[in-house]
Amino acid sequence: MQIERRALYNLLRMNWLQDPFIEAEPWQIEDYREMSYKAIFDRLKEKNVNLDRPSFLALAENHDTPEDLTDELLDNMYLDIEIQDQIYLLVFELWRRLITEKPCLSIFCDELDHQIHLYDTSTSQNTEAIQDVLANFQVVLDENADQGVNPRQVFISISAGCANDIESFLYDFIAQQIDNRNDSYAAELLDGFYNYMTDEKWFDFLRARLQASTDIAGSNQLIRQIVQNTSKEPDLEFNLEILSFLVQGGEKEIFVNLVKKTIALIIVEEDLQDLLLICADFYHCLDYDHEELAIQKILKERSNNKPEETIDRKDPHFAELLKVMRDEG
Repeated sequence: MQIERRALYNLLRMNWLQDPFIEAEPWQIEDYREMSYKAIFDRLKEKNVNLDRPSFLALAENHDTPEDLTDELLDNMYLDIEIQDQIYLLVFELWRRLITEKPCLSIFCDELDHQIHLYDTSTSQNTEAIQDVLANFQVVLDENADQGVNPRQVFISISAGCANDIESFLYDFIAQQIDNRNDSYAAELLDGFYNYMTDEKWFDFLRARLQASTDIAGSNQLIRQIVQNTSKEPDLEFNLEILSFLVQGGEKEIFVNLVKKTIALIIVEEDLQDLLLICADFYHCLDYDHEELAIQKILKERSNNKPEETIDRKDPHFAELLKVMRDEG
């Protein structure tokens, strides 16, 4: 029984919380952390698994994970997969509460998902709990990497047990620390997790953002290097993120050259209008009224277009935007 099994139900519950009309059975989206011990043991009994706390603790002594214990309980029971999964979720919750002296990967991943959910849905700025679980995560990664396993493979393997996209969460979380001027903590996270990331350009970009608060020239130089390093594998979303950052304090040459490269990646209306808005903001910050007005004119002419509409590569507004860029580049 693989660790991804718990993550699948975490993901289903997360999706259901966002959209309660998703089709799901009550047991699939239940918050097992809120169940009483009596409710858990009663439900197991309904499924012909007769356990109480002492007998569960005794069985757990001979196993290293809730998955192993569930496999033994299900052995020779010949139950439907749905019933097996219900038993697994109940056993998993008992293990999470009672077998704290045997930390295992699936339990850790479940806690990481739980803390991310609490962080994402909380209006409080208290980050102590998520900071603790991220510190533990780094320890787990480092321990595995110290045994000679490829760092990125370690991260991929552990992340597979989580419902969340952990790399995306780390990027967003570190970016938020930079926004909140928690520079020392952001730098600590970058140093601790960088070698494990599978798409390092995003975290190079975070380094540039972090450096901008104390050394804008050095930040621009790092951005220049990032753009050069990623030129062979263009990424529209990434380019737009960099361009948005360059609006205030970015070098004009870097901005103009990246806009020219980004134009070639535009496919749908929404992306073109996003690019135009960024360009208008850039020239507004430079007090380049002529260029800003030219771009605002294009935006106004496109204002009634549908966001998802595919753009013809021969659309004259591409040429108009390129002309503004050529005049500046």
